[in-house]
Amino acid sequence: MALIDLGDVREEPAPKPPRRPPRTVGRPARVAALLVLTLVSLAGAAPVSAPASFTVPARSTTTAFLSDDRLFLIDPADAPAGRGGQLTAYAVPAAGDGPLTPLWRTPLPTAGTDGAVFVHREVVLVTGGSIDGPRRALAFDLGTGRLRWERPGHVAPAGDALLAVENEGEEPGRVSSVDPATGRVDWSVATPAESTTFRIRPDGVDRIVASPSSGQVEVWDARSGVRLRSADIRPGELPVYQRSQSVDELLLVVRDTAALVTAYGLDELDRRWEIRLGLVAYFAACGPLLCAYGQTGGMWALDRATGDVRWRATRWHETLLEREGRMLVRGPGSGAQDSFAVLDTATGRAVADLGTWEVSGRYRDRPIGVRPADGDRLFVAELDVTGGRTRVLDVLAGVTGDCQADARLLLCRRSGGGFGIWRLNR
Repeated sequence: MALIDLGDVREEPAPKPPRRPPRTVGRPARVAALLVLTLVSLAGAAPVSAPASFTVPARSTTTAFLSDDRLFLIDPADAPAGRGGQLTAYAVPAAGDGPLTPLWRTPLPTAGTDGAVFVHREVVLVTGGSIDGPRRALAFDLGTGRLRWERPGHVAPAGDALLAVENEGEEPGRVSSVDPATGRVDWSVATPAESTTFRIRPDGVDRIVASPSSGQVEVWDARSGVRLRSADIRPGELPVYQRSQSVDELLLVVRDTAALVTAYGLDELDRRWEIRLGLVAYFAACGPLLCAYGQTGGMWALDRATGDVRWRATRWHETLLEREGRMLVRGPGSGAQDSFAVLDTATGRAVADLGTWEVSGRYRDRPIGVRPADGDRLFVAELDVTGGRTRVLDVLAGVTGDCQADARLLLCRRSGGGFGIWRLNR
């Protein structure tokens, strides 16, 4: 997929497309180049080569998941039609176009419609609600689709292993280390029902934190099962409801109707600072700062060492990416689209308003946004946090949305049914 740098794309109405080129020019996807030229009046630009595209048939209830160069489709069970759930795998070639042929299909004995799919060490993991019971995790062989193992709860990567979490209902839960290939449990830890959280690193979970409303807070190594630290962080105080979250080196505890935030060092469980904010929903790392997000929108950027508020923004409610002193933030928009902007990390000053886009949650390090052009066309753009601009990659025809992107692929639902896949070139 070729790229033309358009600078900041604002919210002007989409232009009328030019007349379709003769069939000898190429497939209809090449109309995208002319649409982009019309948008910015780049009459003398070189033609854009057509992207490699693939099609996959699917029902309207089918859910799609991209994982590297693999595509997985979950078809939920349909009892009136006599169909059970099904998982289908495809490999997306590096070149070419046309329909994809399935690598394999396999029945889903228990997974429901809210499943999630990811690949870990040559195993395809499916986690979802069962048809008539609690959540379960299923592991399939990446090459053949053969069911390797099944267990209760849901799973997440933890280095080379998997972490299986069982925490249904009001009963105490359990966290176990599971071998991806066999499902064998290497070790297991009982956790309180109230508040068990996890610290996430790029290769998965590395800390388990059990922080009940009173008594000992315990920190476990998620890779070895070793208990690293145990301490009463509020000795002599009456039990109160609290929530906790681990972000990098800090354990953040929220109580007093979600307004009082206390930070502890995760390694030693030593108290670092305490601050009163508004109604806090959750926290996230924002480069060198710590961001707290309000339950009703807005965000605070905090000094990690002191808890001091560096700046406040009322419009934005999520940070997607921080890079080179700039952050990409999301706020309320219209319909399926959200508003996006680039802020200066240190000051919260707006660097660029990127307009409204629909961005998949699976954006990784390269957020890809889509928004309607005219008819059944979609603008596709990269939201560039470093450059503080949007870069339109293409305009796709015959798609309705429901898009997701990973590092190399874009997938969208097609107007005529099923999905289309396009390669995202750098």
